[in-house]
Amino acid sequence: MSNTPRSVFDRQLRLIAANELEALVSQYHDDALLLRGDRPIYGRDALREHFAALLASAPAIEVTSAVEAQDLLSYQATVTVGEEEPARQYGVLVLRGEQIDRHVTGAFPVLSGGGRKGGTITVDLEPYTAWTSRAVPDPRNAGREAIGPVLLEIVDAEGPILAERAYRLYVKASGGKALTSIARAPLSGATFRLTNAGAIEMEEGSEVLRPAGTPEVRVRELGPRALDEVPLREVAELMRRLRAAGATELPRAVLDAYGLVRMTAKAEDFLAQAQIVAEEA
Repeated sequence: MSNTPRSVFDRQLRLIAANELEALVSQYHDDALLLRGDRPIYGRDALREHFAALLASAPAIEVTSAVEAQDLLSYQATVTVGEEEPARQYGVLVLRGEQIDRHVTGAFPVLSGGGRKGGTITVDLEPYTAWTSRAVPDPRNAGREAIGPVLLEIVDAEGPILAERAYRLYVKASGGKALTSIARAPLSGATFRLTNAGAIEMEEGSEVLRPAGTPEVRVRELGPRALDEVPLREVAELMRRLRAAGATELPRAVLDAYGLVRMTAKAEDFLAQAQIVAEEA
């Protein structure tokens, strides 16, 4: 059976835990590139040196999220070395055949329960649980009996979730390229029926879906979401917690908390809206 990005990643974690240097290096192509946050590492000889140093530190790695698609896997994890504070890390693996061709990794700010580390204000975030994509029927002709259970599955996994994101996840899983108006109509209809049946709830005044009886807001890691896919009230609550921890430049503090760097015009507009909500609450 061919390796998948997830099977390679899982083996990577087992080999690190077992201190298996050569087996770990053999996961990579001879000309593989590992791009760290501070430098590039080319080829197996350099990789061997890198991983020898890593294994010597005996890291404890806890994966908080991992999402794969085709030959790619994106992950987030906390890494603890000795008595040091756990560090948040992210990474992307790219396979070529059954071995790793490219590996990008870097560090987020350290979680500290709201303290100040190196001038950065940080707060604890819940891990984000992403829906595990699978083949689903085309929403344009599937019928309500087929669409409803899948949509409920997505909301159960990722709620509170923007309806737009839930619909896009469904369409992508069905093999579609874009969320068209033709595909949106049956998905919106399924949402309406699930809401009427009491299976899910929709936040008043917005299209944020969550399983019935669950909290309206959960402050979580960014996970596989784009910034504008995070419910506005979730970002606003994160801002309130960051402000309570001592942050003053809230938009920048949010980007730091999510491990993002670039403040685009789109991000600035979105975070300005969230700050208004945070100030009004």
